[in-house]
Amino acid sequence: PVGVREIAKIARTDPGNVSRLLALLEREDLVRRSPEGGIQEVLWDQLLRTWTKDYSLTESNRVYTYLDPRGLDAFVLRLRGLPSQMDYALTGSLAAARWAPVAPARLGVAYVRDAAAAAGALDLVPTETGANVLLVEPKGDFAFERTVKDGGLTYVAPSQAVADLLTGPGRNPSEAEALLDWMRKNEDAWRTQP
Repeated sequence: PVGVREIAKIARTDPGNVSRLLALLEREDLVRRSPEGGIQEVLWDQLLRTWTKDYSLTESNRVYTYLDPRGLDAFVLRLRGLPSQMDYALTGSLAAARWAPVAPARLGVAYVRDAAAAAGALDLVPTETGANVLLVEPKGDFAFERTVKDGGLTYVAPSQAVADLLTGPGRNPSEAEALLDWMRKNEDAWRTQP
């Protein structure tokens, strides 16, 4: 079992913070500890659902709406050509489709560090209505941690995609459920070990 100090090192935070958080998560029955105090089990799917009570893609971050007049396929193609110093990570339907496709995406969502710079590089048009692309500036580096590179594209971690989909509009919650189902069946493919 992973202990408090090891978790604090991984999370780059104070062990006291970790200890208080683990006590809360244990009271909420989201983690189970060994008699020595290490974490034996994390009920990660329930933890993700609990997280989204306090987190929302559109309310917890800065979101900018754009139109790619050529459509999502053109948006994805141009993402592959972004300069390497321009970080991005796809989330939402486009990320979910990588692991558990439900239906073709209608909205492209990508975390970026600078939405205006990314929009310029991607030839996106700012719009108030009819957006097919959301560029999201996260409040922190979380969206760029544990990313997955595949086919020349960078995707958020599956857990981040689930959180974003659970709080999204339309069919996003059903896409989150499909991705959660895939994650339950393929834990070795996405879970990282400390």
